[in-house]
Amino acid sequence: MATFEPCIRSLKSDGYAKVYIRVIQNTKPAYITTSYVVSGKQISGTKIKDFFVITEIAPVIKKYIERLNKFNTESWSVQDVVEFLKVENEELSYTAFFKSYTNKMINEGRENPASNYTCAINSLLKFCGKESLNFSDITSKLINDWIESLKDTARAKNLYPLCISTVFSAGLLEHNDYDRDIIRITNQPFMRVKIPRNNPAKKRSIEKSSLYKLFNADTTKAKMDVKTPMAQDVAHLIFCLAGINVADLYYMEKSARVGNKLIYCRHKTKTKRDDNAQMEITIPKRIIPLFDKYCGVERLFSFSDKINSEKNFLKAIDMGLKEVAEIAKVKENITTYTFRHSWATLAQNKCGASTELVGFALNHASAHKITEGYIEKDYSPIDKLNKKVIEFVFGK
Repeated sequence: MATFEPCIRSLKSDGYAKVYIRVIQNTKPAYITTSYVVSGKQISGTKIKDFFVITEIAPVIKKYIERLNKFNTESWSVQDVVEFLKVENEELSYTAFFKSYTNKMINEGRENPASNYTCAINSLLKFCGKESLNFSDITSKLINDWIESLKDTARAKNLYPLCISTVFSAGLLEHNDYDRDIIRITNQPFMRVKIPRNNPAKKRSIEKSSLYKLFNADTTKAKMDVKTPMAQDVAHLIFCLAGINVADLYYMEKSARVGNKLIYCRHKTKTKRDDNAQMEITIPKRIIPLFDKYCGVERLFSFSDKINSEKNFLKAIDMGLKEVAEIAKVKENITTYTFRHSWATLAQNKCGASTELVGFALNHASAHKITEGYIEKDYSPIDKLNKKVIEFVFGK
């Protein structure tokens, strides 16, 4: 058990000395500074003899002992003890940690998921009626009551608690040292929380005839004379590149185009998969002019030159697609997801592809990770399937 004593380390030339609390753990000393200063009359050697100073520091030492008594500190070094005690406030801020967590996501280019996380913490804070929360405030009762308030939502009841739980787990790893039994966050609320599932997703695919109308709609006289034609072109790119994600189009590097092929890693999942979510696809001839039309300065496409974030890019395209649908007289609700889902549906239902091949083409994680580790990937089946889907919609 550590011992504590107020002391000085040396007298300065002016006859005064700063007061420290000497900590001894396993015969090794270390020092914690205080705000007190004493003169030569108040000390004996390095010891403090002034009663007032001793009584002022005594409650601090008492607090240190009480904090350490909550833990098994036998294996701690004296530096471990000092670092632990230097944290003045025992309460660790969950909202501050949450902010740093989402900032890191943004710096990694993961703006969309960071936005979901921000919505989650804002929802929880609004439910609590607080501006901030400590880790100790996150209890199973609070989370369960909050989830109950989200029960009528389709997705938030699942997504938001998952975000809060993910950051809480990251906080445990950041602040707790389980090897040395230094546990600063003692509560584990999510052990008694059951996060509900999402409501089944509505099918977003549309028929071949609607696709054909959208791709051939005359957008030259559109009200949004920039957004609408660009939205139609982006939809064309998504569909003809086997349902590529909007984020991949936005962030695609110039190096990704190698001749008539695109070789890239899926932006959303490249940091989460052992294969970096790599994809290869041959660029169909019908969309090669779009590569020239939207040739970028820094990236492959100019979308990031014109629009400052992926989120705003997606918003602009979805707005433009609404007008494309009006012009084409297509009644379905059209978004960028429509073309990815429609490609997948046509690939399986009209072109005879297996669900596994469709998943491979969409760059989903495989259920056969171990087996795939033995096999060199062949992307040619994606090109063959993509050609079938394009010919089904547009003809040969």
